[in-house]
Amino acid sequence: MPFDFSFSADQEAFRDAVRSFLAKEVAPVVAEMDEKEEFPRATVRRMQEEGYFGVPVPEEYGGLGLGKVGYCIFLEELGKVDASHGTIVGAHTSLGTTPLLCYGTEEQKRRWLVPAAKGEKLLAFSLTEPGSGSDSGAVHTVAEKEGDGWVVTGNKIYVSNGKEADTIVLMAGNDIKLGPNGGVTAFLLDTNLPGFQVGRCEKKMGLHGTSTAELILDHVRLGPETVLGEVGKGFHVAMTALDVGRVSLGAASLGGMQAATAQAIDFSKNRTQFGLPISEYEAIQFKLADMAMKIHALKFMVYHAAAHQDRMGNEPKQWGRLERYDKTREAAIVKCLASEWAAEVIDEALQIHGGLGYIRGTPIERAYRDARISQIFEGTNEIQRLVISRDLLTRGL
Repeated sequence: MPFDFSFSADQEAFRDAVRSFLAKEVAPVVAEMDEKEEFPRATVRRMQEEGYFGVPVPEEYGGLGLGKVGYCIFLEELGKVDASHGTIVGAHTSLGTTPLLCYGTEEQKRRWLVPAAKGEKLLAFSLTEPGSGSDSGAVHTVAEKEGDGWVVTGNKIYVSNGKEADTIVLMAGNDIKLGPNGGVTAFLLDTNLPGFQVGRCEKKMGLHGTSTAELILDHVRLGPETVLGEVGKGFHVAMTALDVGRVSLGAASLGGMQAATAQAIDFSKNRTQFGLPISEYEAIQFKLADMAMKIHALKFMVYHAAAHQDRMGNEPKQWGRLERYDKTREAAIVKCLASEWAAEVIDEALQIHGGLGYIRGTPIERAYRDARISQIFEGTNEIQRLVISRDLLTRGL
């Protein structure tokens, strides 16, 4: 695959517009949102009105039609401002609209994808359960056949947007004995249905603007039109969404790294010790150099992966087997390196800030708390290494 890449004039204009919007609408509310631990409804509404919840979705389905590259541009810029808003968008777009775009029927796209892309509905994605996290095939939520429909019963946890979502892309076991290959189905579950309720919402170290909810499903009845993709093929639906989510998480991490490095540079130029700005000391300069190297490398990886996904398109039946493997390995590499490098860069930025970096309420302290989850969600980094190594041992470099 070629590694040459450059942004078009339209993509650069989109970046400028996003940057201006976020500076005006989102940045001013972040500190208060984090302190109060409240979902930022007003700014989410403004982002929906601007079409930012449908960036990669084709225009025919209500989106901006900017593909995965445009989506990563948006999340990179959003990552510079706030990780909570980025998580809300990611749960909706990467994990919510991607399955609909790739596996939805035309009727499903019109009913669920179009309003989601237009910002009229909020989506969430639910796979994790109390007894299954990294073992994503160990689903115990049950979907029992009833006539031509289904009855779903079980509990889900750690659902981003779970409290606010209008529709959940939900994985349930149609035949638990079969495991992930054949035994799990993806459903579109509207949250106003009888038998659905939101349980506990977790208090978290970071991402204070997001809900991380338990979902309780007590004999929720779903029609046949709610099956997304084929019965028993839910694991493929989930993995397709996660491939997109892992690359876009890389873009958000890239933005967070850039913001932390810029803050560290500014602070180092203005903080004086022993008669000199600390930026004059080699110890600080080497930290900044290491931070810049990681940013430079990650930028190429993120946008190379995003451009690859754009070239593949949104029709899984047209993807070759080896192309699928390449996409999944590449997404795992991006996610793993991005989340770990972001943690390292933000940690070094905090160190450069000294005691001020440890004070609650500073941007670098918030970034430090927010970044830690990236090595856990969208598949732990241990799982990413399994994905990479197994593919490596099967196909080689």
